[in-house]
Amino acid sequence: MTTAFAALTIPSLIAVVQGQPGFHAISPGTFISILYAGAAVATIVAGTAVESLGAMRTSQLAVLSCAVGLMMATEGSEVSLIAAALALGLGYGPITPASSQLLNAATSARNRRFVFSLKQTGVPAGTALAGALVPVMTVGLGWKPALFVVVAICASVVVGVHPLTSRLVTSPKARVVSRPKWWRAIGVALAHPYLRVLSLAAFVLGGAQMCASAFLASYFFGQVGFTPLRAGAMVTVANVCGAGFRLVWGAVADRGANPRLLLAGLSLAACLAEVVLASPGLMASFPVAAVTCAVLGSVIIGWNGVLLSEIADAVPASQVASATAGCLFFSFGGVMAFPAAFGVIQRLSGSFVVPWSMVAGANALLGVLLLSGMRNPIANSEAKASAVDE
Repeated sequence: MTTAFAALTIPSLIAVVQGQPGFHAISPGTFISILYAGAAVATIVAGTAVESLGAMRTSQLAVLSCAVGLMMATEGSEVSLIAAALALGLGYGPITPASSQLLNAATSARNRRFVFSLKQTGVPAGTALAGALVPVMTVGLGWKPALFVVVAICASVVVGVHPLTSRLVTSPKARVVSRPKWWRAIGVALAHPYLRVLSLAAFVLGGAQMCASAFLASYFFGQVGFTPLRAGAMVTVANVCGAGFRLVWGAVADRGANPRLLLAGLSLAACLAEVVLASPGLMASFPVAAVTCAVLGSVIIGWNGVLLSEIADAVPASQVASATAGCLFFSFGGVMAFPAAFGVIQRLSGSFVVPWSMVAGANALLGVLLLSGMRNPIANSEAKASAVDE
């Protein structure tokens, strides 16, 4: 929650302070792209960091990196904001692999997917906090004091969790590997057919999720014709439903639903919601738009915990952080690639219909691929037996 809050702080205040003395804003899209590029790099080495430092110390350093990034941003120049985005990305990237390693050891198979999903609600919660609090603090205190408040929150989390580091330590591995360490996480993710499927799922679902977060408001305002307030409400509906259904899907998987079948269903449901969404005429009705965004958010934002728990189940306990990091590398790739392609297609076509339809097609293909493997499911024991031995 803290790293998501920190990551969305700058985009949340850019519109409020744009043009004010001492702040040379860059576009929120550019800032987020740089941040996720840094997160992708950090994710690759997160598995090694967890093995060397432990999950809690890695998490502490990640939050500290976010604090440093926000301190850099107080200088207010374009260069400092780019550096801040990189530092925030370096902090945002390792959190999920570290927490997956920790939670995999601390949970049982009967409740693991729900707990992973509960942890993943921290991302939309942190995003919502940034959107709700940062503009208010910026208007009331000024943009620099607002940044210092978030820095103080990050610092308090770093200090507050410190007593846990001596109790929750991941033992480092002594063996020297022949491959470069930066390649290890990707190597683990690509070593087994099921992990490759999960990496592809992370790429598509992560990219589709970011398209919904980045373009829903502009679509409803710019093409459907909603007021700014109503357009923003569609984003809120999608994120609230996404956060709530992360818990629902985790609980459903824990109660016996096949996780691969569940991920396939979520992807196909996202396809249907995006097909409906691509019709501006249907979306002109506020109730229809709200229901569509609720369905879209519940599936395209709600998948994370189920997929992360599947990754943890598919590899030996010692490789959970590395496998999670490798799969998330592809997820961050989708987060960077899908919105960029969406924006280009939208500008070339002059409409949101074509890009929404293309995202729907990607979700449909993923759903079919996941279903095609249902007759020969990959048992956890088989996956663990053939996982890469680092």
